[in-house]
Formats: sequence, structure tokens, C-alpha cells
Amino acid sequence: MLLLTNGVLATMDPARPLARAAVVDGAYFAYVGEEEEARAFVRTFSQEPVEELNLEGRSVLPGFHDSHMHVLHLVKARQSVDLFHAVSLAQVQERLRERLPELSPASGRWLMGEGWNQEQFTDCRRFPNRQDLDAVSWEVPILILRGCFHVGVVNSLGLEKLGITRENAGAYGDFLELDETGEPTGVLKENLLDDVKGALPSLSLPQLLDEMVQTQHDLLAEGLTSIQSDDFKYAPDEDPYALMEGLRNLAERGRLKLRMGEQALLTERETLEDFFRRGMERFGGSDNFRISAVKLLADGSLGARTAYLQAPYADDPGNRGIPIYRQEELDALVETAHRHNFPVDIHAIGDGGAEMALTAFQRAQERCPWLHPRHGLVHCQVMTANQLRRMEELEVSALVQPVFLNGDMHIAPARLGEARLAGAYAWGSMAAQGIPLAFGTDCPVEPFRPLDGIYCAVTRRDFQGRGPFLPSEAVSVEQALYAYTAGSAYAAGEEHRKGQLRPGMLADFVVLDRNLLTIPLETLREARVLRTYVGGVCVYSQ
Repeated sequence: MLLLTNGVLATMDPARPLARAAVVDGAYFAYVGEEEEARAFVRTFSQEPVEELNLEGRSVLPGFHDSHMHVLHLVKARQSVDLFHAVSLAQVQERLRERLPELSPASGRWLMGEGWNQEQFTDCRRFPNRQDLDAVSWEVPILILRGCFHVGVVNSLGLEKLGITRENAGAYGDFLELDETGEPTGVLKENLLDDVKGALPSLSLPQLLDEMVQTQHDLLAEGLTSIQSDDFKYAPDEDPYALMEGLRNLAERGRLKLRMGEQALLTERETLEDFFRRGMERFGGSDNFRISAVKLLADGSLGARTAYLQAPYADDPGNRGIPIYRQEELDALVETAHRHNFPVDIHAIGDGGAEMALTAFQRAQERCPWLHPRHGLVHCQVMTANQLRRMEELEVSALVQPVFLNGDMHIAPARLGEARLAGAYAWGSMAAQGIPLAFGTDCPVEPFRPLDGIYCAVTRRDFQGRGPFLPSEAVSVEQALYAYTAGSAYAAGEEHRKGQLRPGMLADFVVLDRNLLTIPLETLREARVLRTYVGGVCVYSQ
């Protein structure tokens, strides 16, 4: 047994919001309450010496649970040129040139960069193009992905490798950007990026799994004990089922310390039906790995102007963004999963994408009203009041990323206009209407640090303190902590086993250096994780 004493335990349990002590027996909490009763419990039920952790007044929370990320993309991104903090197009070019000597033109290998954001450029505020990358190299194919990963840019050799020419450009529709003369600019969007998967740094399945084992320690160090992750597209040899088997083996061998739920990206009817024929909805079954939902995308991203809006962008009047599916296609995919009583999490950033997703959920429920899988809307950044009412009525969870506010508060007003902005990043309204909130980061789109998202959700300010942005939509610290723990567990269908500090729940918890409930809001990001426990075992200590 492990006895926790002299602490401030924020339990996320409405029946006992705060406690001073707890007893962990094996992988589970056996008692949570006051110290005197905890010691009495140990004397009564333990025949062995008990380890005691004197918290010295420090704060304890349930382990943080990221409701949506791409952990294997994070693993792969570390093989690429880091462009996340590039402050100019010139700096993007400079960082790419620094990596060039590692690549021989004869090898045919691509030079990869990830993370640029034109809104951060001081020398221009536009997407890079093929000419910009040709200035880096004509001899090596180059692909650079925007930080949202919904837009990429290739150089002229990259276009040649992909077989994209002026003559066949029309076949790619809105997914390929053309200049005023009809020439491809090198900018690729959404589905067209799937054609350049071969450009990603190549890792074998054993290498990828080994890197995952190493990467998980960074997440544990930030207090993350559970994640929901969308990784099918990063599977070596495009074999997601071999990847799932590999992750399950990691869990069974005790190498996967983090608890992981896979959001299985299945974009076509055939692959979705094959998923259920294989019985993959029951795959995993261990405490540390399972497939938790089917993942679909309704649209793109706000920064790339590919998020699908009901009316044109305020700063791009001819553009409403890109819907990934026709409504009937999305309906069919959602209904297929719904008929198997399996949840679907749909990426929808624009109000047009959200409308399509909610319509698909509603039609599936009308056709199979006896089934109640717990569906989720991922991102839901631009919503109407009616759409929030529909979410509440359909009992759809909101898997949102408050850390997006750090950057988006500076572009959303121009993208959306004043009237539409009123329904943006509406976490306060969601909470008030009883829509289940589950916080996350979409990592590596944003860093995976939970405290950053909690800060943004509560203060509605960016990391430099600028703002507040739509302050009426702020949530309380208590609401933010709940959304990052019990709320994410609920969205994943695991509220019966994690997300709260109470008897019978998994002993996944984090020890912080200060009490987030009492410190000044502007200092939330300064808090530090001292220890992280998964199943009663310390997996990180500062």
C-alpha cells in the first residue's frame, strides 16, 4: 500500500471535492478522505509495511488526460526540421538549408520541415510557395507542413516527384493551389497531402515503437497519464493493424506506461466495414491500450482557411473552406459505426463542418435510437447557438483544445468577422449548457503541456498576457481541471475507472508544486509537475 498524507487532493469527485489523504492499494485507490481515517484504514487492512508519501501541503490531482492528439506524429515530427517557432520565411529557408548537407540528391530522400505559421512571419504574411523552396534546393525534394498539418508546400522537384503538372492540375480541385496563370504554386491542402506520405521520414515499426517508448516520458513529465490519439495515418507500410498490434504488445509487456486510447482514422466505407469485420472495436482490452473511437474529418483548419464555414471567410470573401465529404458520405460513415454501437469523434472546426457532423450524428441516432455510443465533436471552434443546443440534445461531447487560443485569438477576428466571432471558442457556453467538455492539445499542432491549456481556458489570454479574448467564454479553474481529467475520461467512455480520486478508481495522479485552485490565474503556467503516478506506480519524479 501507498499512504498519501498532508496534501491538498482536488478529487474531481462532486461528493468529496477536497481531501487531505489517500490510500493506494495496488493499482487502485482504496480510500480517499482525511488523514486520521486513512491511517486507520491502513492499520485495519494492511499486513505489510506501508510506504508513506508526505506531500508537505502540495497539491494532488487526477492524472491529466489529453482528449485528442497525434502522439506518433509527434514521434515522427522529431525526425523533421523544426519550423514551429520560425519568425520569418527567411528563417524557414535558413533552417532547411542547415539540414541539406545530410541529404544526397542521389538518395531521392525528401527534406521535411514541420510547424511553420505564416501569421508569425515578420517578412511576409503569406504561405510559402515552390519558388521559396526552390531557393533552398532544386536537387532535393522538399515538403514543409504548416503547424495545423492541413496545408503543405513542396518545391518544383517535389511537384515533379508527385506527378503534378499544369496540364493535370484541374484534377486536384480545391486541394491544389494555382497562381493566376494556372501554374501550381506548390501549396497542397487536405486530402492531397495524403499523396506525399512517402515523403515523411521513414521509420520501421520496431523503430517507431521504440521512439514511442522514449517520447511517452516527456508526456508523463507534464502530468499526462492518459491520451486519446489519432495515429492510423502514421502507420509504417500503411498497415495500421500491425501498428495497433505493436502498441498492444508494448502495453502487455509493461513498456507502455501511458494509458492510450486510439482514435482510429477510417476515411472510407470499405476500410470502416473492414475494421468491424476484424472485430477491432474490441481490440486492446488492457488498462494501457485500446481502440476508443472511430475518427473522421469534416473539414480543415482556420489558419489555413480550409475549415468549412456556412458563409465565406471575412478576409477571403470567395472562400468557405473545404468540406472533406458530401453530407450523404459522412452520414453513411457515422451510421456504420453507430450501428456497431461504437463512438465516432469528428474533426469539425468551422460551423459548416460542425453542421454536417451534427446532422450525421442526428440521422444515425434517428435510424438506430436503441443504441447510444458516446460521439464527440473535435475542436468545434466556430459554432452557432443552435449548434450548441443540438450538441446538448444529442449528448455529443466537445473535445476542445484551449491552447489554440494562444495563436488563434490573433487571427480569428479577421477570419470570422464580428458577428460570427460571438460563437467562437465558446467553452463557457458549452459548460453552462451541460455539454461535456474534454480538454486536449491536438499535439503536435500545439505543445502537449496541460497547464498551458488550463491557463488559456481560464484567462482567455495568450502566453504574453495579451487579451482577454471573448472573456465571457472563460471557464473556472475547477471547470478546466475537470475537463482535463474527469471530462476527458467521460468522453472516452472511461469515467467508471479514471479521472477522479476516489475508491475503486485507477490510481493515476499527479503531484504539483502549488495549488492551482488558489494561485493567481496569471501564474497557472508557472506550476510544475513534481511526480506522476500511473496505477499507483511513480513513473516520473522531478
